[in-house]
Amino acid sequence: MIPAHAFMLGDLCRSVAAFCLFPLFVFVPGYVLAWICNLFEFRHRTAAFQAALSVPLSISLCPIVVYLAGRFFSMAVVWTIFGVVWVWFAAIAIRQARKVRGLSPSARPFAITAAIWVVLALFSLVDLQWGKRVYFSTIVLDYSVRTQFIHSITTTGVPPANPFFYPGHAVALRYHYFWLLICSLVEQAAGSFVGPRCAWIAGAVWCGLGLMALVVLYFRLVWYRGPDSFRRRALVGVALLGVTGLDLIPNLGLWGLFAAGMRHAVQASGDWWNEQIAGFTSTALWEAHYVCGLICCLTAFLILWEGMRQGSAARRMLYGAIAGVALASATGSAIYVGFVFAVFLALWTLVLAGKRCWWETAMLAGAGVVALVLFIPYAHDLSGPASGGPPLQLWVRPFSPIDALFRGAGESRSIGLQVVNALMLPLNYFLELGVFFAAAVIWWRNRRRTGKPLQKAELAIALMVGTSVVLCTFVRSSVIGNNDLGWRGFLIAQFGLLLWTVDVLMERRTAFLTALVALGVLGNVYDVLMLRFFPVMADASLVATAGWMAPDHHFGERTYAAREAYQWVSRELPPQARLQYNPEVILQDTYAFLYSNRQIVVGNEGCLSGFGGDPADCPGLLAKLKPYFPKAGQPVPASMEEMCRGLPIDLVVAKDLDDVWAERQSWVWKEKPVFANDYFRLFACRSGQLVRMN
Repeated sequence: MIPAHAFMLGDLCRSVAAFCLFPLFVFVPGYVLAWICNLFEFRHRTAAFQAALSVPLSISLCPIVVYLAGRFFSMAVVWTIFGVVWVWFAAIAIRQARKVRGLSPSARPFAITAAIWVVLALFSLVDLQWGKRVYFSTIVLDYSVRTQFIHSITTTGVPPANPFFYPGHAVALRYHYFWLLICSLVEQAAGSFVGPRCAWIAGAVWCGLGLMALVVLYFRLVWYRGPDSFRRRALVGVALLGVTGLDLIPNLGLWGLFAAGMRHAVQASGDWWNEQIAGFTSTALWEAHYVCGLICCLTAFLILWEGMRQGSAARRMLYGAIAGVALASATGSAIYVGFVFAVFLALWTLVLAGKRCWWETAMLAGAGVVALVLFIPYAHDLSGPASGGPPLQLWVRPFSPIDALFRGAGESRSIGLQVVNALMLPLNYFLELGVFFAAAVIWWRNRRRTGKPLQKAELAIALMVGTSVVLCTFVRSSVIGNNDLGWRGFLIAQFGLLLWTVDVLMERRTAFLTALVALGVLGNVYDVLMLRFFPVMADASLVATAGWMAPDHHFGERTYAAREAYQWVSRELPPQARLQYNPEVILQDTYAFLYSNRQIVVGNEGCLSGFGGDPADCPGLLAKLKPYFPKAGQPVPASMEEMCRGLPIDLVVAKDLDDVWAERQSWVWKEKPVFANDYFRLFACRSGQLVRMN
């Protein structure tokens, strides 16, 4: 039977459309700025160099510009700025049209690699469908949240509202959402066609491309070893973005436990076996805004590095100011990555001052001042009441298998456990980093054997790696349960390790290193396939189901029904409408987050006030809402009228997984829905009254 809705085909079409719109925001602005200011001698560079620089430069500068223009003026001003940039680009393009040549043979391997990444990302992020079964990827556990943030930016402006908490009025979002501003612009540019979800998918693709471009630029400008080996080294560096650590080995062990009867041993992600250090591919798919933050940081350093070569004070000041803008974007896009990089830059400034490099020290200090000034409005927006723990805590990065064993024996975060975790750090990092760990050891031994001091580029990268490793080993973030500092701040170290690994692989390729690379590639393939097919496997009883996905084996049919229901919402209700579902959820209501594109009144039993809003406003809303979603066997109202009068809700969602669904005398069956299928029933409220449809 042909399904009524071709959701997968629609996802692909909208994602490709968004991908084609993104260059207006992640290529053109950087190109125009580099041309006007002749950054990196841009006007005299090859087309390949210009393209490689334009993407990370745009990604690094546009977020803070959009934020400041939108916050202090209006989105109309934002569009005016981009309109001027696009006209300027058109003028440059017309002028340069005769000089443009086709793709050179040396650039084709990079183009093929980029094409492989585009296909892989789309395959990983769109919904799979056959018949009336739809399966989203495990990755939506995170990017469904970002989808709601993008919708909030589009509908409420800058600063946006928390889309998961509405205590009768909008509350400001507390999050590092700068990259999502660009995704929102793409959504707005496409009208109603693309939507926030597909804008995020296309944005993840472009962040991956931006990181590839940055790898090539570093091998050309910072980690350069001459023209003869440049292209080969750069291509190896780009290829290493697809290599992860030795996660495959412990995951095979989990499959062994699964075969022995431990049904929940197998994880939906290859990174979840330990306190994770995710590879670049996984991070780009899961957390593209952190890749954006990494790009901003590394681009800022690249600009500062080039600024050191400028002959005039005015040019140095220009480069320092642009680097400061990029650093401000980094903090608003990935605050923990920005924090780690800020510590590194502070230490690097002290190193340069100790070497009496006064111009370079002044340029770094100037960039820091610019970044701090631009960051102040965003820091002000983050203030205010919200739930969550302290921003940072001291600890030792745990090795989860041993950590779990000690916890099972009754240990908590004792000194003894911290000591054990410290002793396990070499094994921990070897398994997490694989070839990058081994190459780092070899690189350092080789450098020490020469007896020569580190060159300036080597010293900078070593300090970058060391700062990231130390902070992410002994400090953790604790605003939420996830250790985002330790998980994502390590990206800075991983980039430096990639540079070292290319050096080692180019000098000597032993069987040991080759085996580590192979295991890293296979581990990456395993992770991508598990993320993509774990829901399908759970539905087929090949692995245990995950509670936040579904408690049964009707996940595919239920997801299809959810898309049907929320497609009705998108078609019939205005973008500003507010909806509510049963707030007692496992982790989150992924369907509402991913597909509704509407403000949610109470996101969960904590109202998700960690993303903004006063947590003191939450209990009152829950007290009015919970009687309508009671536990099985408890009394339940037959009418929704009191809920519609007492809460700022436009639409109520009932699901087959709610206990109230099974109570045939409840409001779920006594009231007339505006939409219904086998798994969802939607009920409308307007202006404090229940709307009964005939």
